[in-house]
Amino acid sequence: MATQQKIEIVEAYSERFKEAKGVYLADYKGIDVLTVTEMRKQFRESGVEYKVLKNRLAKRALNNAGISELDDFLNGVTAFIITDDDPVSPAKIIKEFNKKDEILRVKAVFVEGKVLSVEDAKKLADLPSRDALLSQFVGVLQAPMTKFAATLQASMQKLARTLDAVKESK
Repeated sequence: MATQQKIEIVEAYSERFKEAKGVYLADYKGIDVLTVTEMRKQFRESGVEYKVLKNRLAKRALNNAGISELDDFLNGVTAFIITDDDPVSPAKIIKEFNKKDEILRVKAVFVEGKVLSVEDAKKLADLPSRDALLSQFVGVLQAPMTKFAATLQASMQKLARTLDAVKESK
């Protein structure tokens, strides 16, 4: 029989999973309290939620949100890392924490309606940040216009020098 508290948890996380841009499932077995506290702090600073849910409740919430692809990964101890903004930022934080020792083992990643493999999740961590990607994109868009403006300016300068030369020769 479901308690009211469990029902509220399932309802809240059903909505949370629907709105999320990325959901990471990770095995957190063997992590000490200080490390988890520091990790939660870094996740919070990046606008990412780190939550441990019972697999049964999480499965119901995920299924209510229309995400049944993660059912096979809900075994053992599972931490849920949920982001609403940048699906790459959790991967970067996990990579940073796993540099010394692989303390947080990613089971699966759900981004943009697709389940990514662990290898793909590691590749996400190597991507530049969203802001860096946007600035690179703007630079790519801006480069042809800058070259075009420089070409026009050079042509105008050449024309002006030619007209000056003609004027001085007469």
